[in-house]
Amino acid sequence: MKKFTIVLFFLALVQTLSAQQQSLYSQYIFNLYTVNPAYAGSRDALSANLSYRAQWVGFEGSPKTQNFSIHSPLRKKNMALGLQFQNDEIGARSATSISATYAYTLNLGSGKKLNLGLQGGVINYAMDWNALTYDERNDPTAWSIDPNRWIPNFDFGAMYLSPRSYIGFSALNLSEPSLTDSDQSDARLRTHLNLVGGKIFNISPTLDLKPGFLLRHDIGGTMQFDISLSALLSNQFWFTATYRHNFGMVASAHVFITDKLHVGYAYDQTLNNMVTYQSGSHEIFVGYDMPIYKAAQIKPRFY
Repeated sequence: MKKFTIVLFFLALVQTLSAQQQSLYSQYIFNLYTVNPAYAGSRDALSANLSYRAQWVGFEGSPKTQNFSIHSPLRKKNMALGLQFQNDEIGARSATSISATYAYTLNLGSGKKLNLGLQGGVINYAMDWNALTYDERNDPTAWSIDPNRWIPNFDFGAMYLSPRSYIGFSALNLSEPSLTDSDQSDARLRTHLNLVGGKIFNISPTLDLKPGFLLRHDIGGTMQFDISLSALLSNQFWFTATYRHNFGMVASAHVFITDKLHVGYAYDQTLNNMVTYQSGSHEIFVGYDMPIYKAAQIKPRFY
């Protein structure tokens, strides 16, 4: 791999959500479980979701992320369980994780509820130093990161949901595990705070609008926010435009092929000085909601 890759690698650390410690998604509005564990079980079905994201296409070593999640409420209990698998690659670094979620629901009446979620798991954080052309091979800090390090990870979330609105807060990487054994480096996963919300407005029998937002902040680091507007046509087709602060714009389309199966595609384009060096980011999403209890019914999903 050419020396350019090491430049890209460190550029990405600055540009992508504090070293892309938390994977970036553009279709989180169709799977809020990726940003808040308290969302587990909220679709009243066994919900399975698969996504693939290729970021900054055209850059060698650009970020690529794959995610699979599954979650479901427990029958006749105000509880839900979930599992999430993720693989995130950027340059010579990869992070593969598995986590389990427990969520508890407080029913507030009239379809309103407050969910609390705890999530725990492990991350295999790896660096392939041999993939880089690096001149300072005697630098103890640069080479102190274990090439294959397992670290624990814990998350917490709370989410208020009503039939047509939601707002949630989550804190990810609560344990802030260290990425190196070196006394000369304090590299670690930083705690990330997320605040997400949205509300549905019925405009006509065939049109609903949903403004939404997502605020991300890593403690002691950067802050970023998304502002989006989604249009739902005939309870089947979603079209979303998003402004991402200090990044650019996102356009996405999502369709419910059946009441259970839905698919989506998102395209991101930067509006900063990186725009001339890459051809945007692409994200594909597939979701399936299967009612596992006879009393459950799939209804039009707004979030």
